[in-house]
Formats: sequence, C-alpha cells, structure tokens
Amino acid sequence: MLPFRNITHSQLVAARAITNNATATANLDTNGADYAPIVVNISSEANTAAVGPTISLLEADTTDASNFATVTADITGDVVAAKPIVYGVDLRGRKRYLRISVSSATATNDNITASADAFLSRLHQAPAGTTSVTSTNGVARFV
Repeated sequence: MLPFRNITHSQLVAARAITNNATATANLDTNGADYAPIVVNISSEANTAAVGPTISLLEADTTDASNFATVTADITGDVVAAKPIVYGVDLRGRKRYLRISVSSATATNDNITASADAFLSRLHQAPAGTTSVTSTNGVARFV
C-alpha cells in the first residue's frame, strides 16, 4: 500500500467570512482512523484594533452539540499575518467525533476569513479508489 493512499480528506469548513461574533463549526467522524491532522487557515486581521478569533477542538461520542467536551485549551489571539493553525490528534482512546469551532469577536474590526481541513490517517482499512480519499466534490490525482 502506498502511504499517500492511506489517508482521507474532509473539508470541514469551506473558506468563508466569519463576522461579528459568528461561529463556524463542523464535525468529523473519525471512525476507522488512528490519527487526524486538522488544519485551520486564518486570514490576517483587518487592522491593529482587531481581536483574533477563538478556535476550539472538542470531542463526543455522538453528534449532539450538547455532548461535546474540550480536547485542548482554546486557541485565541491576534492574527497579525495569515497563518495555519494545526492540530495533530492521536485518535486512539478518543471519542468518535471531533468538532472544530472558529469564532470571531464582536466588533467589525474582528471579521476574519477561515477554512478548516482534516486528514484521517493510519486507517484501519485503506480507501477503495480515489473517490473515498477526498470529501464530496473533491479531486484526488495520484501520479
């Protein structure tokens, strides 16, 4: 098995503007994987008066929003320049579902653009063909 074929990709949050105390969230079903790098891409802040976003990683046994608990402390702070925030999650011993949450602060200055992607790896069963490697409408090309 070629190692790059033993992953699946999920686009959790498509690139979008998150404005005025809004939150973008997405769940990830980690069933059948032992590791999940999650990459949250954040745009730079609008100006120096801006307050950075809050990024949360949570877990639960079901997708019921009230059941999710914090995996690690929230990441907050100014985003002077655009940057990725990467979580490397060892799924062994964790709950089945992960939730990523990206929230902006309350002022107009705090608007951001964000996206989030997850890559499930160390799969118990390799994907069958390229269609199961990417999320819906995604493209995978192996050369």
